[in-house]
Amino acid sequence: MREKLRVGFIGTGAIARNSHMPGWLKLSNCEIVALCDVSEQATAAAAEVTKVAKGHIYSDYEQMLAAEDLDIVDVCTPNRFHAPPSIAALEAGCHVIVEKPVATSADEVRAMIAARDASQKLLCIVQNMRYSNEAIAAKRFVEQGGIGDAYWAKAEYLRARGVPAWGAFIAEELSAGGPCYDIGVHVLDLALHLMGFPEPISVSANTWLEIANRPSVMAHNPKKYTVPEELAAGFARFENGVCVSIGASWALNATGNLNNVSVFGTEGGVQMFPFTLVREDYGMLLNCTPQVIGGGGAGGHAEEIAQFVNAITTGGSAPVPPEQALITQRILDGIYKSAGAGHEVTV
Repeated sequence: MREKLRVGFIGTGAIARNSHMPGWLKLSNCEIVALCDVSEQATAAAAEVTKVAKGHIYSDYEQMLAAEDLDIVDVCTPNRFHAPPSIAALEAGCHVIVEKPVATSADEVRAMIAARDASQKLLCIVQNMRYSNEAIAAKRFVEQGGIGDAYWAKAEYLRARGVPAWGAFIAEELSAGGPCYDIGVHVLDLALHLMGFPEPISVSANTWLEIANRPSVMAHNPKKYTVPEELAAGFARFENGVCVSIGASWALNATGNLNNVSVFGTEGGVQMFPFTLVREDYGMLLNCTPQVIGGGGAGGHAEEIAQFVNAITTGGSAPVPPEQALITQRILDGIYKSAGAGHEVTV
């Protein structure tokens, strides 16, 4: 293995420049050597961040993969375009880390897993909420028996007025879904991560579009709002009897943003925002506010990227494997399927 792993980006928009690239630039054993995006403006901005020379900037990822000797590819394209470049990069012999949601259908995820298996490289999905000090502490608390057996979780990411006014988020042809895919995936992944990713069996859900496609106080253009929903709400059942309630919105007539992940068990519970542990002890129900002192890592995207690179160099497993993302994707797909059918669906 060479002294510095060579990293190429497919998709160099805001999430790449503001969240991924700073994480790579912190690592002494990696270097960003190539950039690809259909937008010249995006690659020019990314070149300012990474100092990648003009001769290593591309508008076609297949050309980049053929021309550059890469070890790792970081995929930060719009949702609809996560799977094809990830599969191509794996087939080119590269390890791949790809932004959430991993894809826009469970079948796409299965194809990505097949490409991973054939390549014998690592495929990792970005789920940065797992890597806060609080989330790491919560996982440790659950794994060591702090809540007993988990049986119900609530995963909510509700913005009162928060439709994105930039990027590809609200265009169906680029993003496929709305807040369900964009932010619902964050809280659902964290809830399932804390519960050990049980096997889902069914989803009952609905979606609504009542506010975001009309003039409002928000900055986006409602005429360009073509994703199917502004609010998705559902209920997922799992083989082991566990259930999860899910809600994700960009626009909702609520008093403010209502974001939380809560997991309830036979011996206690955990709430993420604010981080609180619940236990019955000393004849009382105790709501404990933990002091998480240090975490030893960079947190967020940077921490996951560092752990991904460590897995590559040590022969370990991907920090967020696609098998887990497939479970999340099946549930997210089930929300849209159930909403369209008007009844509970199997996943």
